[in-house]
Amino acid sequence: MSFIRNLLALVGLIAIIGGGYMYTKLKPEFDALNSLDPGARDVYLTMWHKLKETGSSADATVVRYQVDADLSWEEVEDSMKSVANSHNIKAVGELPLSEQVELMTGEEQPFLKIYQFCNPLTAMKMIGHSEAFSAYLPCRISLLEDKEGKLWLYSLDMDMMIRGGRTLPEELLVDALKVQEIITDIMVKGAAGDF
Repeated sequence: MSFIRNLLALVGLIAIIGGGYMYTKLKPEFDALNSLDPGARDVYLTMWHKLKETGSSADATVVRYQVDADLSWEEVEDSMKSVANSHNIKAVGELPLSEQVELMTGEEQPFLKIYQFCNPLTAMKMIGHSEAFSAYLPCRISLLEDKEGKLWLYSLDMDMMIRGGRTLPEELLVDALKVQEIITDIMVKGAAGDF
């Protein structure tokens, strides 16, 4: 009987030592996680689920909207530009990639064009907070034709930029959320051909 009691005591001691060791190793990680924005856990959990599902880090970090089947890319483009204008956000560039590749190769390509939008005031505030945000600028929306001929709108999921780190200063957070709202509106209305 004393053998079993001693064995259980030894198992308990090992468990306590192991738990203490794990606590000292993981505590800094939990402390770091707790210092992030309250929404960070949801941001990274959503990314993790997308990554598990698709196996692609690119798919895990974007949002996309399917374009109504009866719309042409020209109608989607007109809609997006109109919505951007109504929000007073600047269209600062276009990259007609499929057109460029067709000129280079002489072969027809599936449609792909990238549109760039920017609110210069918010952009400078973001860079003032962290120069690394410059890599996210300007906000890009891709309009592309998939293998089945369907049109899609893609953009970076701004949740990671807004909620993925430490909480942004209040004024910057409000501005960043407004830009996210505008880009989402451009995409949703563009996909539906609304103005």
